[in-house]
Amino acid sequence: MINRYLTICLIGLLSAFTVASHTSVAIADESATRQTGAGENYLFTEILQLSNAYFGRFPFMRAEDVYAKIIQGDDTSYLLVSVQSPEEYSKGHVPGAINIPLGEIAEAKSLSLLPPGKKIVFTCDNGHRSMVAALFFGQLGYETYAMSMGLSYWNGAGAGISSPYPGSAGYPVSIVSISPPRNHTPPTIAGTGGRETIIARTGAIVANERNLFIDRNEVYAKAVQGGDPSYFLVSLQSREDYSKGHVPGAINIPVSEFAKAESLSKLPRDKKIVLICYVGHWGGSAALFLNQLGYEAYDMRFGTLGWNDATDGLGAAKGYLLSLGKSLELPVEKGRQQ
Repeated sequence: MINRYLTICLIGLLSAFTVASHTSVAIADESATRQTGAGENYLFTEILQLSNAYFGRFPFMRAEDVYAKIIQGDDTSYLLVSVQSPEEYSKGHVPGAINIPLGEIAEAKSLSLLPPGKKIVFTCDNGHRSMVAALFFGQLGYETYAMSMGLSYWNGAGAGISSPYPGSAGYPVSIVSISPPRNHTPPTIAGTGGRETIIARTGAIVANERNLFIDRNEVYAKAVQGGDPSYFLVSLQSREDYSKGHVPGAINIPVSEFAKAESLSKLPRDKKIVLICYVGHWGGSAALFLNQLGYEAYDMRFGTLGWNDATDGLGAAKGYLLSLGKSLELPVEKGRQQ
């Protein structure tokens, strides 16, 4: 009887040890999965989660509202940040804006300048770089906005803007809808955490910021007229606006659906992806996002407005978008940041 009792106890102890061992291995494996190459899908999903809320909101502030609320109204809940280069900032910037050049936004010293709880409004020459910064800091949890059409609309001449909105090119538009297959696998991402990966990858990308943008003339000559298969055009218009007029050959992924795995399955990883929105603003955010994930992506400057401003593809906001081609002649400050 005693021997039988001891045998039962021994079997129980061995079973418990086996379960505990398997549990420890499973926990270790899960931890390793998040830290090593096997955890790359986890990082991909986390970056999408950190980005999705941003693409679902309206991160814009009109120059008129910036002037009324922040400059004249002295609303201290906002912080103005110019992402111009120091040379551009010296020539002219929105009064009261601090200067964090786009190429430095991911540096620790720059991150330390933005107090939590403030609404951050980014400014630049024409709004494209501002939307790059707005996405990045939005991914990090800040409430961010870009001033629409930047200093080009605020006071292009007064700020010495070298590349203001050039007007419409009058290129042809299409109403033909293109539905690509959803069979592309997502990129693999190595790292230890979504936030850390976003900061590291953004720092590497913005160090050569001009690579985020592409001129409409190149898109027309090479992708539309030339049929160069190395380009892949993506419209960020709403479905309704896309159906009324878009750049020929572009597929449609509405911007509110952009940071979703299903949408990304439409994008090839071996092509130059050109992002086309209404005025080139959303395209700036989308270009940074895709480059963070490992794609080669570009924002087409001035978007559909610069392509052909007569198209109804500009949607209900067409009148306002057309007005962005003028200058408000609002006051500017000059000089370097102290």
